[in-house]
Amino acid sequence: MLHQHGWSAPRLLAVSAHAHFKIAGIPVRVEPVFFIISGLFGLRYLDIGLDVVAIWMVASFISILVHELGHGLTLKVFGQPSVIVLHGFGGVTISQRRAARSTTRSVIVSLAGSITALLLLWLPMRQLLRSDGIVEQPEILIWLVYFLAFQNLWWSIANLLPIRPLDGGNVTAELFGLPAARRISIGAAILGALWAFGNDQSYAGFFALFLAFNNWQELRAERGGHEVDAFEVDAPTPGSAPPRRRRRPHLTAVPAPEPGAAAPSLAPDDPLRLQQMAWNALRDGDAAAARRIVERVGADSVNPFLRASVALTSGDADAFELFEAAYAANPGGPPNLVATELLARSGAATAVAQRLIARHDAPGREAAATLQTHLHYGDHYRTAAEVGEAVFAASPSSRAQTAFEVACSWARASEVEQSVVWLGRAADEGFRALRIVDAEPDLQLVRSDPRWPALRARLI
Repeated sequence: MLHQHGWSAPRLLAVSAHAHFKIAGIPVRVEPVFFIISGLFGLRYLDIGLDVVAIWMVASFISILVHELGHGLTLKVFGQPSVIVLHGFGGVTISQRRAARSTTRSVIVSLAGSITALLLLWLPMRQLLRSDGIVEQPEILIWLVYFLAFQNLWWSIANLLPIRPLDGGNVTAELFGLPAARRISIGAAILGALWAFGNDQSYAGFFALFLAFNNWQELRAERGGHEVDAFEVDAPTPGSAPPRRRRRPHLTAVPAPEPGAAAPSLAPDDPLRLQQMAWNALRDGDAAAARRIVERVGADSVNPFLRASVALTSGDADAFELFEAAYAANPGGPPNLVATELLARSGAATAVAQRLIARHDAPGREAAATLQTHLHYGDHYRTAAEVGEAVFAASPSSRAQTAFEVACSWARASEVEQSVVWLGRAADEGFRALRIVDAEPDLQLVRSDPRWPALRARLI
């Protein structure tokens, strides 16, 4: 079974809105294919009885849920919301950006699943199997105890192997970087496959080769200057929910350079690769290197947001004008959060948003709204709220949606009073999406406020 934990703010919202149940405040969704795949794995016990296959499926559900709860509860301790999805290949715990956690915390989160499964299920079940009283129990119960002991020992061990996207692979990526983790994963997966085939474990062998192949695909994409996640697990949700805030599907993180890689000045003559390296340099605070790369590519040939970002970090007087032009031409915003981070840190985000709004046209308002969204995703909540208020005053296409987004940002900034005010404005403008409001992680503080029941009644 595949276990993975990653981040995705849009998916966090979508799955929260369509969760089947909650445990300790963590939304859980179970995809039907989970039971199909689990049942197929259990067919090896069909000659014993169909009821044993069913017990295998129940044990699989319990084991994977407890494993993922280990991740989810640890994230909760660290103040990060998460949701759990049980899908065809196991489970996934979806949380917010890894950048919000230190390396130590990320490692702890990765290890928490297997540790929880071993402590809460394997050890107790192992003791039960060794007890004298187990033989007096119904056969169904004995099988359940046996399966729980078996699954939580071997699946936990497998998850600690240094193979992405297993938990051990996530730890390897945190400690050595993603490029090195991919190479280690390929080698470890091939060795694992050889062991599995040599021990009559064909499924495990083919699965290990599958993981090796996907890591190899990512490695090839990386060498071509692209960032690909071959292990992305899409959790389908029924129907559609109103979007919390505008999103750009191409918004991606800029991959970190491999340790020991050549300096940007020695980059190959691939314009896309050069620009990626310029983004990396900006993210790492090396404005001079980023400027050299942009000059090498040619200012007119680079991404306009990259050109504006270099101008901002270099103190150029035309930086605001360049950002305004970039957003006017591309209202969906930059391809990553580096530009947004620079605007927020420099205190220029609100000024750029006001310039966009002052254009008095739809692209300008859309661009300002995009900047608000990216600021929120970049954890610059107070600035996102201030920009959102300016967008709201400019009469956007959906004042209700904008007011709700402002409320979310103020809540994340721990300004409950402001959040309550803006939720009220969202209600006044006709915002009616109670399932989204109840599941929205951003509003956790507001839901504990005494005024919440009355406010919630206005959103029905």
